[in-house]
Amino acid sequence: MANKPNINTIDAVCKMDVITKQKQIECSCLATNSKNVLSVTASPVLEKCEKEGKFIKLEGVVYTKILYEDNENANCVIDNKCSFAEIIDAGDNAGEFSCICDVNLCDLEFSLVGSDEIKINATLNFEICVFRENQAKIVESDGEDIFVLPKQVKITTNLCNKKEEFAQGYEVNLGKNVARVLDCYSTISQKDATVENGKVILNCSINNIVVYEMADENLTICNAVSSFDFNHSIDVEGCNTDCKAMSKVNLLSDKLQVICEEVDGEMLAQINYSILAQCIVLNETSVDSIVDAYSTSNEITITKYEQGNVEIAGQVSTNEKIDTNLVLDNENKTIEKIYSYSCNSIDLTKVINEGNYVLVEGVAYCNIIYENFDRETQLKGNASIVAEMPFSTKIQMTDVSENDILVAKAYPMGVDVRIKRSQELDVLAEVKLQVTAVRNSSVNLVEDIEIGEPKMVNDCALSIYLVESGKTYWDVAKQLSINIEELQNQNVDVQLPSENLERIVYYKQLV
Repeated sequence: MANKPNINTIDAVCKMDVITKQKQIECSCLATNSKNVLSVTASPVLEKCEKEGKFIKLEGVVYTKILYEDNENANCVIDNKCSFAEIIDAGDNAGEFSCICDVNLCDLEFSLVGSDEIKINATLNFEICVFRENQAKIVESDGEDIFVLPKQVKITTNLCNKKEEFAQGYEVNLGKNVARVLDCYSTISQKDATVENGKVILNCSINNIVVYEMADENLTICNAVSSFDFNHSIDVEGCNTDCKAMSKVNLLSDKLQVICEEVDGEMLAQINYSILAQCIVLNETSVDSIVDAYSTSNEITITKYEQGNVEIAGQVSTNEKIDTNLVLDNENKTIEKIYSYSCNSIDLTKVINEGNYVLVEGVAYCNIIYENFDRETQLKGNASIVAEMPFSTKIQMTDVSENDILVAKAYPMGVDVRIKRSQELDVLAEVKLQVTAVRNSSVNLVEDIEIGEPKMVNDCALSIYLVESGKTYWDVAKQLSINIEELQNQNVDVQLPSENLERIVYYKQLV
């Protein structure tokens, strides 16, 4: 009786889905004696992404900073936060799954209610990558008198779904004659995630706008724009150079601290951040499945099944510069001075595969605070405006196929605002775009090999066989139930497969 090949199982990711959903949240904030809301910036942070059965439970906070003018024409800043929760159906859940979620702010509206309350409406966009897991069955070894034709396939295994909180610091020199620092606005962007020596290396960038008052007669409001890059590593047991990482980083805005110190007449601002990172590590392992098999002595039956397989087909990132021109609606007012500006959010509206390129379209929102002059009243005042900056770009991705899933992210890298004319502003922003192509494919894997009854063995001393066009030595050896290596050694002058009929012979070795 022939020995049966060993069939083992491994946990494998078999499919990836991308689920998108929007949610609108409303929150209010008390602002004593408020006369005018100058600006509102919001930063959503996802604190929990957990699976409960076939559902995904999301929880987080939207941190807001509100700059308003009170009845005494003084500028005031309020920090506020609003919690959100959402339950999303993960769909058909035949096996276990893991997920990683990205939340972005895609719209923000605010209004002043009476003199003591500011209402904020924020629209959040959730993008969840769901990796479904299953067990793939593979053949590790074959029996002594069973011949197998192996095929090497890649199985993607999910090694970990890990969260880690860490701290980062940065120092900004604000120069001389600084009275006090009012606030700090920061955004974080992720450049890439790589795997090195058992660690996931996150390559990130933080952009800052520090708003402060100058020690002059008018207590002039100024801002310092700066940025810095940093790397952070997360230990993942078992990951190697064959692994790939997908990650999401958040800036925990409620734990951002600014500590100021005057040194030699200059103000140094030390900004300390708390950052939350989530990563999924995918390990691509090459295994041998069985394409075909036969025995020289027994009938065998192979049962196969189709196993899904997911892999990252390509990843590319690029920086896109966009500009726009803003004109004030009120003809009686002119722009005297720019106080501060920040790119609050980016809404991606279109990600389409176009052959060797991916079309990415979206809108970046820039919040600008400025001083204006009213010609009618001859008075100066503070005001703010939101610049909507649409963009469209094509990113080259040569390895993308028609059915690949495209996952795109956008991060603000910097913004610059200048006065063009008395009523016009030129706004230039830089946005980092990252597109990942994920491919779902199918491979045939062996579920079982059943060894049956002994079969009739060819006892002829000499066998002559006419090989049809396209047939290989494997096909002939399987049909004759003989050793493929012996067949090839006895017909060294015959090349198979062939376009014509080929004549091969087999001499049975009699014992």
